[in-house]
Amino acid sequence: MACLEAHLDFRRGVFRLHAQIQIASAGVTALVGPSGCGKTTLLRLLAGLERPMSGYVRHGERVWFDRGQRIDLAPGRRRVALMFQDYALFPHLSVARNIAYGQPRGDGAGEVRFWLDRLQLQPFAERLPHALSGGQRQRVALARALASRPDVLLLDEPFSAVDLGLRQSLRLLFQEVVAERPMPTVLVTHDLDDVRHLADRVGVLVDGELRQYGPTAEVFSRPSDAEVAQVLGWDNRLPVSGCEDGWARGDWGRLRLNGSLASAIPEHLAIRPHGPSLTDGPGLAVEIARVTDMGGYRVLLCRLPDRSALRIHLPSDQHPPALGTQARLRVPDDCILPLPASALGAAFPASAFT
Repeated sequence: MACLEAHLDFRRGVFRLHAQIQIASAGVTALVGPSGCGKTTLLRLLAGLERPMSGYVRHGERVWFDRGQRIDLAPGRRRVALMFQDYALFPHLSVARNIAYGQPRGDGAGEVRFWLDRLQLQPFAERLPHALSGGQRQRVALARALASRPDVLLLDEPFSAVDLGLRQSLRLLFQEVVAERPMPTVLVTHDLDDVRHLADRVGVLVDGELRQYGPTAEVFSRPSDAEVAQVLGWDNRLPVSGCEDGWARGDWGRLRLNGSLASAIPEHLAIRPHGPSLTDGPGLAVEIARVTDMGGYRVLLCRLPDRSALRIHLPSDQHPPALGTQARLRVPDDCILPLPASALGAAFPASAFT
């Protein structure tokens, strides 16, 4: 097994992407970032569907692209499987013939049978794509990608077209299949739950730049800057006017900082929505303004004393107080991120309640 390395500089109009990345030979690497940041473009550059201005792409000792050496392998010679967001199944071909398309010479029929059985598609082998559900089409697209025996697997929003109920079972299936055939695997997604469930490593792209890259848990817990923090779900930001005896304060109230958090005076605090909980003890004073049931959790929109807003996610088995009730939130240290003032917007305004 070999890792995939790339150092790429790409420009189209006013958009520019610059990224240097090493993708491990096994496991899943996720790419996240706001729309238009360059995630899909980076996939297309790796696959050979776009051509960078400069740089290189290497898989082990094989050079796929090197501007200086004038090497530019066609997509078919890179042995890459790219699974598109809309799956791009051939509408006139059956499930079995879609899976067979693009296979290397050899026991193609055996490979098709294997993937029909492995992804539980045998009953649909002769159906056309329009007669399949979203989850079935997703499995056909994954089977087609893997049946080609690629050296690298690239997936662009593979779960976006299926409903929430199917997503968890498809994630489990994807984990199993990728573990069975380890290769460099890159997953582009907007869904942070996909990243937490599936990715061993995560890269955060902002404005065409790979701002942070590393093990998933490490990147989520220690974002490198405010924009990365926002991409990773640190949505609540509170300006700090001062710190005394380990307490950070502002017009929004005050919050206890422990350990290393108390060693420096931040200009802002970012609060992760997942993790804070209602408490009868000391905590951040809030008023419950709105509760939204999201199925697996509840979103609490809270008013702070300065009338700005704080969004918190509670497990569905925790019942919040009635609307308008005064409450307190316990905010664990791992839900607090000290940030400098640069590149930050204000906390949610009071208009968020209208």
